[in-house]
Amino acid sequence: MPKLISSDVETSLRARIAAGEWASDSRLPPERDLAAEYGVARNTVRRAVEAIVADGTIRRHVGRGSFIARDHEDIARIVQRTTGVSPADLMAVRFIVEPSTAAVAATMASRADLDAIAEAHEEASRARETERFEHWDAEFHQRIFAAARNELLMSLHDILRTIRNRNTWIELKKKTFSENRRLDYCDHHAEILAALTRRDADGAAAAMRVHLEAIQITLFGRP
Repeated sequence: MPKLISSDVETSLRARIAAGEWASDSRLPPERDLAAEYGVARNTVRRAVEAIVADGTIRRHVGRGSFIARDHEDIARIVQRTTGVSPADLMAVRFIVEPSTAAVAATMASRADLDAIAEAHEEASRARETERFEHWDAEFHQRIFAAARNELLMSLHDILRTIRNRNTWIELKKKTFSENRRLDYCDHHAEILAALTRRDADGAAAAMRVHLEAIQITLFGRP
């Protein structure tokens, strides 16, 4: 099992907040307790919490701790409705969002962003265990959203990633995954990365669409 990083902890905390594990105005567990629960260092939890504080979902009170913001409830209810989203519905939204995000990333990404995306691609290409590949595959897509430098898109991706971490999606992927498909997906990632590096917005969108079409055929047996 790959070691969790701050973005993994952030995704998990957002999902738990959206599911109502902690009520509005209630206090989050201390960082030391969350660190022990996730098996990570306290600074990893701190980075995850700070990312959520930045969008107003959590508020810090010096000397008291971190609390769920009262006005988060409406968004939490919206996110909670995604509990029953089907894999087919998820793929439909990915087709709408991810090619356009790749196009934006091609024009907005910094050199550091491109290096981070390349790192995720290289790690996924080296991965032999399914869990490790899945981790870096998710990181590849997450870093493209980050490179688009749009907070609303990033929040939408957090929702999509949360749904992808649910049992229905995971079980479907397990049934259809193979080494040949992993290699195909890595080839697709290479094409997406090449287009991003060229600053080719249309090429990045087209390469992402090819990748999603391959995933859809793998999962559902149809384009």
